[in-house]
Amino acid sequence: MSLKTDASGKVIAGILAGGGSRRFGSDKACAVYEGKSLLEWTVFNALSITDNINILTKNPGNYQFTGCNIIRDLTDVSTPISGIISIKPYVSDWLLLLACDIPFFEKKVLEFLWERRESEKATVIHVNGKYQPFLGLYPRNVLYYWEEAFLKGEYHLQRIIESMPKIVIEQSDLMFAGISLQSFLNINTPADLELIGT
Repeated sequence: MSLKTDASGKVIAGILAGGGSRRFGSDKACAVYEGKSLLEWTVFNALSITDNINILTKNPGNYQFTGCNIIRDLTDVSTPISGIISIKPYVSDWLLLLACDIPFFEKKVLEFLWERRESEKATVIHVNGKYQPFLGLYPRNVLYYWEEAFLKGEYHLQRIIESMPKIVIEQSDLMFAGISLQSFLNINTPADLELIGT
């Protein structure tokens, strides 16, 4: 059974877009690489697991070009957690949380997340000493950790993930499976984009 056949009815994808992009100098979600915007690359790669793809943003008018459902952040607070808690009402089983500036992940990564998942635990990747919150798979029951943190004004993503029940996929697991660390490359500046493929 293919990944999409197995997971599609159970997984909803939420892609964070429209942050400050201060280091990039413009909205990096719309920056183009090989004919597609970074947001479109993220959507394209997410389609290998589900057709239920949603853009989480404070700027809903900017991303209609994707053809995806747009979910506006519930609050004006400048934190990605605002987008995460905004999608919770739409999640029945699993949330695949993504970000437009980590667009070049391999299908193998999604397969890893899906195969390693366990009921009532987040499945998160640990690379270069940090959890990767925006390439993670979260069951509905752990989403309240994000809500609780938001209500407390705790916006430190690493600490929130640390507090969750979770399955951790280590960097060594990925390397053994032949998964390139480029899957986790975060595009923060135009120079980062220029380095792709070099």
